[in-house]
Amino acid sequence: MQIWMFAFEDDRVLKVRRRLYLSDDYWSPSPVPAVTRASRESRKHCSYQKAFIANGSSCYIWSKFDSHIIQMLGSTMSELAKEDGLEKNEIRRLRIELVDENRNDESESFYHDHSDRFRYFPKLDGVDVLVPDSLFYWGRIFEETYWGACPESNIRIINTKTGEWINAQTAGPYLDWIDTGHGKTRDYKRIDDNWDEEDEEDVAERYKSMMKMQEPLPQIDLNY
Repeated sequence: MQIWMFAFEDDRVLKVRRRLYLSDDYWSPSPVPAVTRASRESRKHCSYQKAFIANGSSCYIWSKFDSHIIQMLGSTMSELAKEDGLEKNEIRRLRIELVDENRNDESESFYHDHSDRFRYFPKLDGVDVLVPDSLFYWGRIFEETYWGACPESNIRIINTKTGEWINAQTAGPYLDWIDTGHGKTRDYKRIDDNWDEEDEEDVAERYKSMMKMQEPLPQIDLNY
């Protein structure tokens, strides 16, 4: 029984989809955990549970909310946030794709329709937002979005083409780096509400942080 309980894959990315047009069923393109296919005993005692069951449907997805990274479309997250089920109340880590069901760019509607939904996940401890374009346009999202229970330090904005990411700590220096021309896309110095040119210590620290952007941004592997 203990062996079955400990037979799980930590940090597993679980992709969740929803059939909105034919039914309300959830489904997943991610492989089913091997332990759930071993035997009746393994399914009974493993750490995975049947979840994402819509309206009494017989369809379900084997999930482990304290270790899985749940990946879904922004629209799916919004629908889930409206419900009062196990999933909304237990999900710890979300990875949001900014596309629609036809894989079209949904970046603009994310700001208007989905970005305020994070507040409805009471145990949320980590968020990845997969963006289809340059990270430059997403540098201010940390200031403009309320992330609910999720600590700001556990939020990443990830470029789906390169796997590069920025977080709350590196977003400001990244924008400074691009805006001063070092990123080869801007030719002016960004002056914002947090820039105090009379504070020499602050300017020196901000310049030091900006110059660190010469180094490659951290990356994650999105081939899963």
